[in-house]
Amino acid sequence: MKLRAAIILDNMLLSKWQRDALDAASKKLDIVLVLNCKNTKIKRNIYSNLLYYVLNIFSLKNSQTKKVKFAFKSKKIINFNSHYVDNWQELPNAVVKELNFQNIDIVIKFGMNLLSIDPDFKKIPFLSYHHGNPSKYRGRPAGFYEIINNEKKLGIIVQILSNKLDAGEILAFAESKVARYSYKKTAANFYGNSKYLLSKAIDNLIAGKTINLDKHGTNYKLPSNFVVLKFWGILIHESLKKLLYGLFFEKKWMVALVKDQLSFLGDERIPFKNLNVLPIHSGYNFYADPFFSKDFKSIYLEALNSYSGMGDIVEIRLDCMNIFEKILTGEHYSYPYIFEYNGKEYILPEVSYHSSQFFYALGDESKRKFYIKGLEKMRVVDATLFENDGIWYLFFNDTKNTDKILNLWVSSSPFNKFNPHPNSPILISPDGARMGGKIANLSSQFFRFGQNNSGEYGESVSVFKITKITLKEYEEDFIGNIEIDGFKGPHTINFDKKNELILLDYYENKFSIFAGARRLIARIKKNNHT
Repeated sequence: MKLRAAIILDNMLLSKWQRDALDAASKKLDIVLVLNCKNTKIKRNIYSNLLYYVLNIFSLKNSQTKKVKFAFKSKKIINFNSHYVDNWQELPNAVVKELNFQNIDIVIKFGMNLLSIDPDFKKIPFLSYHHGNPSKYRGRPAGFYEIINNEKKLGIIVQILSNKLDAGEILAFAESKVARYSYKKTAANFYGNSKYLLSKAIDNLIAGKTINLDKHGTNYKLPSNFVVLKFWGILIHESLKKLLYGLFFEKKWMVALVKDQLSFLGDERIPFKNLNVLPIHSGYNFYADPFFSKDFKSIYLEALNSYSGMGDIVEIRLDCMNIFEKILTGEHYSYPYIFEYNGKEYILPEVSYHSSQFFYALGDESKRKFYIKGLEKMRVVDATLFENDGIWYLFFNDTKNTDKILNLWVSSSPFNKFNPHPNSPILISPDGARMGGKIANLSSQFFRFGQNNSGEYGESVSVFKITKITLKEYEEDFIGNIEIDGFKGPHTINFDKKNELILLDYYENKFSIFAGARRLIARIKKNNHT
C-alpha cells in the first residue's frame, strides 16, 4: 500500500537528484498534493560571503542540481506564500487544513528553507534531507568544511523535521566520497548518492526504525572571504598532487599469505614482517585479487600482463608458487571469485570492461559461459556469490557506481534469474560498498569484507558482521578496518580456516616515468570496449 504524500517545492522546481529520489521511491508513494511556495528568499551578505557565492556558481551548480520538470498534472497544486518568523518559515492555515483534509501520511520537503513545524502536524512526518553527518557537521554549506578539515567521507541523512536545526529523528543514512581536489566533484558525489535514501527512509518510517546517530555536531555557517581563499588554496594544492601522482606514480600490487590472528573485534593491523609474499612471475607487473581454490591447494588471482597492460587470471599452486595455468587472457579480467555448486567448482571473474557477467566451470576446456540471468544489460563489478539456507545472494557493484553503491540480488540458483533484494542497495558509502573477498563463516558468524576506498583506492578492508540475511531482510554491523603496517591494503582478503591462513593483497605507490603513459593506454583500451 502506497503512502499518501505531499511534496513541498519552491516555484514548482525540482533538482535532478530530487526527481531521481522520487522516481526511486515511486512504488511506495502516491503524491496527491503539491505545495508550491512562492516567497522563499535567501538572506545574503554579499560583501562578507562574495567569494563563496562565486565558488557556489562553479561548484554546487552541477548536473545533479540542474532544475528539471516533474509530471504533477494530475495532482492538486496549492500555491502559497509562507509566513516568516525571523529566519524560519511557517505554512499558512489554508495549507495546514488541506494537509489534514487530504489525510496525508507523509510530507517530503524539497523546497523552503528553515521550516517551523506546526504542533498540529505531530502525526504527519515531514521528511527532509541534510548533506552532512550531524554528529560533526550541521548547518551549511554541504561539503565545504569537510574539505577544509581533510575529511574522507561526507554524511547524508533523511530526517523527520523538528524545530531544532538538523536534530530530527534520522530515518536513513549514507556517505559519499570527499574529493579534496574538487568541490564540484564532492558535491556531485553527495547529490548523486542522495537519490537512494528517500526510499530507504520510507521503509524505515513504516517499520518504525530510526538510526541512532549523534546530532550535536558543530553548526557551521557560510564561510568568510578569507576562509574561501584558504579553501581555494587547498583545492589547488590537492589538484597538483593528483596530477603529479597520475603522471609519475602507480600502485605496485603484491599478494601474500599470513597466519590468521585476527579477532574481528575492531580495527586491526597486520605486521608486514609476518607476510609470506608470492614472487611475481616474469611477464607480469603485479598480482592482486587473490582467491583460494575449493581444496585450498591453489590460488586464483589477477596478474597484470606487462605486454598487453590487461589483467590475466592465473592459477598458482601453493606447493611451488609457480604459475600452474593461465586461465583467462586476451581481455581485461580481475576478481576471480571461486564458488562451488552441486559438487562442481566455478569461476566468476570480473569482466566489466568487455562483457556482461558470466561464470563457467573450472576444468571445462570449452569454457562454456553461463551469463547471470537478470543482469544481462549491466556491467557488473566484483560480483560475490553467497549461499545460505538454499538461497543464493549476489553482492555486486555496477560500473556507474563502482565504489559507492552495493547491490544485493537473490535467486534460488546461480543458473536461475536474479532479482533485487528488498533492501538493495544495502550500503551507500565509499567505505565498504565495493566487495573485497568472499563472505566468511568464522566461528558460526558471517562476515562481509568491503574495500575502503574513502581515501586512496584499496587503502584497507572494512569488516561487517552480517546479523540478518533472508529473502526479505538484510542487516550488518560495521566492525572495523584491517590494515597492513607500512603499506596500503588489503583490498581483497580470503580465509583458509583449516590451515589458519589469510590470503590478501596490498600495494605501495612507486615512482615510474611511464606511469602516465600506461594510464593513458589503459583508458584508451577501456573506452574502445565501452
